[in-house]
Amino acid sequence: MIDFEDLDNAEGETELSPPELFAANLIEWSLERHASDLFVSDIDGAVLISVRRLGRIEPVRKLARDYGRRLQGHLRVIAGADAGESVRPVEGRGNITTPDGSKAHLRLSSLPTLYGQDVSIRLFDPVRGARPLDQLGMDSVDVESIEHLIDQRSGLILVTGPVASGKSSTLYAMMKRLNDGTRKIHTIEDPIEHALSGVMQSQTNTRLGLGFAELLTVVLRHSPDVIMIGEIRDRQTAETAIRAGASGQLVLATVHSTSTAEAVDMMLQYDSDHQFLANALSGVINQRLVRRLCPVCRKPSSAPHDDGEIPERIRCRMQDAPPSVFDPFGCHLCHEGGYDQLIALPEIMLVDETIEAAIAKRVCATELETICAEDGMLRLAEVAHSYVLRGLTSLDEINRAVTDPHIASMRRRGNKSG
Repeated sequence: MIDFEDLDNAEGETELSPPELFAANLIEWSLERHASDLFVSDIDGAVLISVRRLGRIEPVRKLARDYGRRLQGHLRVIAGADAGESVRPVEGRGNITTPDGSKAHLRLSSLPTLYGQDVSIRLFDPVRGARPLDQLGMDSVDVESIEHLIDQRSGLILVTGPVASGKSSTLYAMMKRLNDGTRKIHTIEDPIEHALSGVMQSQTNTRLGLGFAELLTVVLRHSPDVIMIGEIRDRQTAETAIRAGASGQLVLATVHSTSTAEAVDMMLQYDSDHQFLANALSGVINQRLVRRLCPVCRKPSSAPHDDGEIPERIRCRMQDAPPSVFDPFGCHLCHEGGYDQLIALPEIMLVDETIEAAIAKRVCATELETICAEDGMLRLAEVAHSYVLRGLTSLDEINRAVTDPHIASMRRRGNKSG
């Protein structure tokens, strides 16, 4: 097995193993560490290998330029991309069997840069990839809320959040839950990330004029019970999704926004009829991804917290556990990082008569958020606060993911006392 930990002693060196074996070992090593992306990038005088692990970029190794470019070429061949093209961007998809016998699917994109090429590979692990709802790291209360939403026979469910907030993972988890053989399910994706047996999956192709809107119009002719739309990004897709949700189909879709209330506002910005949207919308899931503290090596934090300051809304999510704040430490199980996996941090709006009436009146996002909170919705910052007090993640991690004055104040007090 190639040692990928020895970065300092492998700067610009030529490997002894052939690029084919190096690539297989590198992908196996990356998957073992739950890396989502692998990068093989030309830099000044060398080729740098790095990975995105738990949302962070980590350098792995530097290779001699000639060897690194042979590695880039082999990866492009695996993905079925043009290995000789160096002027234009190229893309491809492929599968690889690693030395331990496991299989992985990869999506490659190669982009010309100042020093050569930046080869970016998205890794899809069929074993760890599409996880069930109860393995996304959400509270049981939130899992039950999502299950309530998808158990409805019709309606529009939006999943929102910024880039790399786990929206696709949540959608796939919902699809796995629905895919029990009793429903006809269609998806429209860009791109298809995981194959789901029994689900009709279609991929957009802009070169052929097949975007989300065009494919959605065709899918509706196939009498689906459930439709998953990878992203609503234009007026026609928004209108068709709302119409389908209001007329008997269950529609799951993503939209880019920073809160549940803003997701509603975003749909209205596509000139959607507010009365029609209010009638069709079943719920909105706004989420972020945060790193979970390694349960084996986490250590008590010096950050002070006052039990009396914890609002009852947050205390209800403590699951009878005493409030405890922890910091990362590091051990061999978490590869010395202090965190072992990414978990979802959700804010869930369940549309009832009160919220439906507010949307129908087209109240602003700020007012809608207030109405939702008074109606029982836990805001994202409140869910984040409960995660910290239950020791699921650290103050530093939550402060990075969520803007909240109280959490920021706790972090500052902890830095002073530490």
